Amino acid sequence: MQMKIRFCLTALLAGGGGWLAQQANIPLAWLIGSLLVTMLLGLRFPITVPRKLYRSGQIIVGTAVGLSVPPEVVDRIGPHVPTILAGALISIAVGRLLAPVVARAGKLDLRTAFFAMVPAGISEMADLAARHGADAGAVALFHTLRVCFIVLLLPTLIVSLSPTTLDLHSTDGSWDRYLLIALLTGLAAAYAGNRLGLPSAFVVAPMIALALLSASGVLAAREPAILLAVAQIALGLSLGARFRADTLKRLPRALAGGIPIILLHGALMLGLAVLAAEMTGLALPELLMGFATGGTAEMVLTAQIVAADAALVAAYQVTRGLLGNLLAGPLYRWTILPRLPKNKG
Repeated sequence: MQMKIRFCLTALLAGGGGWLAQQANIPLAWLIGSLLVTMLLGLRFPITVPRKLYRSGQIIVGTAVGLSVPPEVVDRIGPHVPTILAGALISIAVGRLLAPVVARAGKLDLRTAFFAMVPAGISEMADLAARHGADAGAVALFHTLRVCFIVLLLPTLIVSLSPTTLDLHSTDGSWDRYLLIALLTGLAAAYAGNRLGLPSAFVVAPMIALALLSASGVLAAREPAILLAVAQIALGLSLGARFRADTLKRLPRALAGGIPIILLHGALMLGLAVLAAEMTGLALPELLMGFATGGTAEMVLTAQIVAADAALVAAYQVTRGLLGNLLAGPLYRWTILPRLPKNKG
C-alpha cells in the first residue's frame, strides 16, 4: 500500500513538473518535466512504475504517429533507405569501438561495457547482458542515461536550428468513436507485435497498423493534446524511475568515466547527421532525430513536437533498434568473448 501511495504522489508531482515545463514552452515539456521530477524523487526513495503504464504511453504515441502518416509516406522513405541503414550500422560500430574505452575509464568489465554501449532498447540490452553474465543494472543505467541526455538536449537543439517548426499548440483532437477505434486497433497491434518479437513493439506495431489505415483513407482521427500529455508523463515516469540511489552509489567510477563517452557517442552521431544532410540534401531535423541514440517513442514524440516527419524518424529509430538487438549477440561472440578469460565466457 505504501508503494502505491508513493507512486500516486510521484505521478502527481511528475504531472506538475510537466505542466510547469509546458508553461515555460520547453519542447517535449510533459516528458522532460515529469522525467526530471521523477529522477530527483527516485534518488531519495525507490519508485516502481507499473509496466502497463509505460506500455500504455508507448501505444498512445505509436497510435498518434500512425494516424499522422499520409499516403505518400513510402515515397518519402525511399530516398532515406541507404542513410537509414548506414546510420544504424555506424551507430552500432561506434558503440563497439567505444566499449573498451568505457571499460578502462569506468573500471567496468569489458562485457558490461559492450552491452552498455550498443545502442538498442534498454530492456533488451539489459536482458541480453544478464544472459551473458554482465552487470544488467549497470547496462540499464547507461542506456537510460543515453536516452535521457538525448531527450533533454536534442529538442532544444532542433528548435534552436529551426525555431519556426515548433508546434506546441497544434489543433486538438476529438474524443469520438474514430479515436476509440484507433486506440483499440493500436492496443491489439501492440500485443500482437510483442508476441511476434517485434522490437519496441508497443510503439512500433500500433504505428504500423494505424499508418496502414490512415494512409489508405480507412480511418481518420487525431489524438487530443491531453492524451499525448498523459503519454509523455508515463514515459517520463518510467525513465526517471530507473535512477535509483543504490545503483548510482554502486557505480560512481563507472558513471564518472562513462558519462563523457555516452555524450561523445551522441555528439558523433549528431555530427554524422549534419554531414549526411550536407552530402544527400535530406532534411537536417529528421536526420538529427533519426541518427540520435534516443528511444523510439521519445524520438517520434520529439518529431511530432517540432512538426517534423515522425514516420521517417521512426524508420531510422526502428532500424537501429532492430539491428542493435540482432547484432549485439554475434558482435559479442565474435569480438568480445575471445578477449575474455576462458572461464568467464
